[in-house]
Amino acid sequence: MDRRQQKKLISRCISGKSAAHKEFYDLFAAEMFKVCCMYAPDADKANDFLQEGFLKVFQNLHKYKPSGSLGGWVRRVIVNNCLDMLRRDHWAKTFISIEDYDFSSDTSEMDNDFERTLNSKSFFELIRELPIGYRTILNLFYLEEYTHKEISEKLEISVGTSKSQLAKAKTYLRKKLLKSLSAEEIEMYVGRLVKEVV
Repeated sequence: MDRRQQKKLISRCISGKSAAHKEFYDLFAAEMFKVCCMYAPDADKANDFLQEGFLKVFQNLHKYKPSGSLGGWVRRVIVNNCLDMLRRDHWAKTFISIEDYDFSSDTSEMDNDFERTLNSKSFFELIRELPIGYRTILNLFYLEEYTHKEISEKLEISVGTSKSQLAKAKTYLRKKLLKSLSAEEIEMYVGRLVKEVV
């Protein structure tokens, strides 16, 4: 869809045309559901995040500036809504200490057969196994490219908490998810993002 078509669709949405709302939703829903899954604790919550997120998209569509990417703007609104909903669900309780997690008792360790593991799980599926607090900060830092200062403002936490949660997320990945992989294997099979976070 080119910018002219986007502009017409936005105008129809702002005018309250339900067919336009459906067209707009269908255009972005699948991609934005994946974004919600990166922040939500489960698929049901991700769907809640998506529905409420699109309500905010439609309420604020008149604020979109055509000079930027429409998809990028929708993603920002959706991510901000995910963070709002996480905060509302007692955000402070989502942070756990790495020492509080018993790695030895967990039965979901990665198999030593590296090829089979990577064929059955993508890196982003592995990230979804992180506790929600770790995952949220890791997503904001690496995927959304927020600074720790921006993360602290968005989540209403200190910069130090943001930094420590990111460090704990990396430790968690090393201990629980990627402990069977060498640095060379990580670089070869999973790529740059994994290399950065581990």
